[in-house]
Amino acid sequence: MDFFFGPSSGGGTGSQRSEQKTVTIRVEERAVARKAGTASRKHDRPRMHSHKQHQQQQQQQQQGEKKRSRAAEPADESSKDEGDRIPRPAAKRLAKSSAMSARDTGIVNANRKHVGSLPGTPRPHREALASRRSPPLRPAKKESLSPRASRPGHAARRSTAKDAGSSQPAAETPEPSAAQNPPAEPENDATGIISSVDAVRQSETQYAEYFTWATSERPDHVALHLPGGAQRLEHEQYSLLMPRAYDREAEAHDEYLPVNDLLATVRAIAGSLVASPGFRARVIDDQDAGIVRRLERARNRRNGDDFVAAVHDFNAMLDEERVAGRLAARDREPPADVAIHVIEQTYNRVVAPTVGLLRQYKAFSNNVYGEILPTLVTELIARTQITAASVFADLGCGIGNVVLQVAAQTGCRAHGIEIMEVPARFAVRQAREFAHRMRLYGLRHGEVTMLRGDFCESADVHRILPTVDVLLVNNYAFDSALNQNLLQMFLDLKEGTRIISLKPFVTPDYKISARNVYAPESILSVRRYPYWSQCVSWTDSGGEYFVQTVDRSGVKNFLSRGNISL
Repeated sequence: MDFFFGPSSGGGTGSQRSEQKTVTIRVEERAVARKAGTASRKHDRPRMHSHKQHQQQQQQQQQGEKKRSRAAEPADESSKDEGDRIPRPAAKRLAKSSAMSARDTGIVNANRKHVGSLPGTPRPHREALASRRSPPLRPAKKESLSPRASRPGHAARRSTAKDAGSSQPAAETPEPSAAQNPPAEPENDATGIISSVDAVRQSETQYAEYFTWATSERPDHVALHLPGGAQRLEHEQYSLLMPRAYDREAEAHDEYLPVNDLLATVRAIAGSLVASPGFRARVIDDQDAGIVRRLERARNRRNGDDFVAAVHDFNAMLDEERVAGRLAARDREPPADVAIHVIEQTYNRVVAPTVGLLRQYKAFSNNVYGEILPTLVTELIARTQITAASVFADLGCGIGNVVLQVAAQTGCRAHGIEIMEVPARFAVRQAREFAHRMRLYGLRHGEVTMLRGDFCESADVHRILPTVDVLLVNNYAFDSALNQNLLQMFLDLKEGTRIISLKPFVTPDYKISARNVYAPESILSVRRYPYWSQCVSWTDSGGEYFVQTVDRSGVKNFLSRGNISL
């Protein structure tokens, strides 16, 4: 083919320039098309429409893969900016794909930041993404010792630092939480008491069969008759199980032993609650064939048949005494040993199953729990000459054992107040159980009142104080500020009131002078007494207690000498 080259400013003929321009344009178009990956396809008109549609789908898939790969990378400021430019529907799709990619690759924290930066992502959608990244945590199981805590209207209350008790330090432990309240009371049997069977049921996993049996019948409880029912038969169901770790040679103090409890009850009834001398001889004194001896022998040999037979024989003998009218006089104060036995039974059924709750308070504070044991309580009753006409009060009564023992042994009116949640609730439950048990034994006791609160602020305490004859304050661990508050409260006590304490409120050599004549200590005289081992719960060693007497005569005499009236 021939080309005609005519003159021009560009160096060629017009047709050449036109053809050259056309070639240049086509080259540029092909270069641009190669960049986009669609050069030849754009100018290939004869291709089928379905093929073009297929290519567009491939292009969309490639773009989606690029977006997902970018979303899987750790987020930075540029990714935030890029995400900010994504429209809301696209943002939702990208967030979903990135969350799935994060779950697959394990990159959770980085993707959480990236997805959270997408604008316009609704909050529920973000929560859904979070749930896809990792499975939701199950809520912690709330363990509560109180079944009522989970019922409507029975939410467990939270103990505070102020809710702690009265006596001497144990090891420092955290204060009880709301889940550590005393358990709900077990259902009482027909007699109104918490039976031995009920007490074991509270800690059933800790007990096992103890006796062996000659027959296929293997009873797990036996009924013991009680002397309190003048018109009808009273009894208690005693468990025949024993603690799994029971060791007769080294019995644990806090373990409830049903068989031993039954033995002690038989001794108490025969020794003090039946007037017939022959009954005591057949039950206790006969060391060969007496009921107590038979029970002990069967227990030691683990012979269940002999043990149950001895209980049935005792029941028949007691029923004969009831019919003959030879039971001891009803409605009288029990001897000290019987009162202590009833209180120990009450403690074993109400407190012992969860006694660990009483140790969970801060040591060396005003709110430390400790108990004065029955031996010392009996001595305090004699020392202060408490009678049925007296009024007794215990400030910081704990679980109420002292209040119950004083009311049982003397028949006096007895009050107790406790600030700690757990011991205060135990005190109320013990008072209820104690009253039922005293009725079943045919015994009288004084009126008992249990209060919960701060004795420094309680209106009930300030109302009771002027009537009190004997006041107990276990101030072994009280600080000086609380002792000073108590001294101010003692000004409301009547003349002659005795105050029992484990630390003195006034020194034995205290002298009234012009400088202290109006101090509350000046109305007190004090005497010191020792106590021996096994008298308090916080130590096995002995110690001392103090009896202060309200005596205003010294102040009156001092003021009268100076011609100054009160």
